[in-house]
Amino acid sequence: MSSMQNPPQDWGDATDWQKQPGQSQPPYGGGGQQSPPGAPAQYPQAQSWQGAAAPAIQTYLVPAILVTLFCFLPTGIAAIVYASQVNSKRSIGDYDGAMRASKQARMWTIISLAVGLVFLVIIIIATAASSGSSSGY
Repeated sequence: MSSMQNPPQDWGDATDWQKQPGQSQPPYGGGGQQSPPGAPAQYPQAQSWQGAAAPAIQTYLVPAILVTLFCFLPTGIAAIVYASQVNSKRSIGDYDGAMRASKQARMWTIISLAVGLVFLVIIIIATAASSGSSSGY
């Protein structure tokens, strides 16, 4: 009956879980010890994502500039515009937009290269045809 009048103290006194004067660490919550009963659970701090590495996305800026200079100017400019959008969209966290801009830059770079090669082939054929007809003098 005495146990009914004075039940066992499972929770402990406040002094059992509060920081004692002169202690460098509280008795609970530090060093893997459990939290005192009734205290909120302690979870590890969430990692900061500010400095986290963003996924690498190909910009195609250098190939876009090269095909603009050496292949076909109009579609090369479109490639440069899309290539320059990749880093700015990625830096603000718009990874889907950065991927779309990267794919567009790649597409316009390939189109510029193809058009430039077609023009080169036409020039070679025209030069060969004109030099072949002038040799008959």
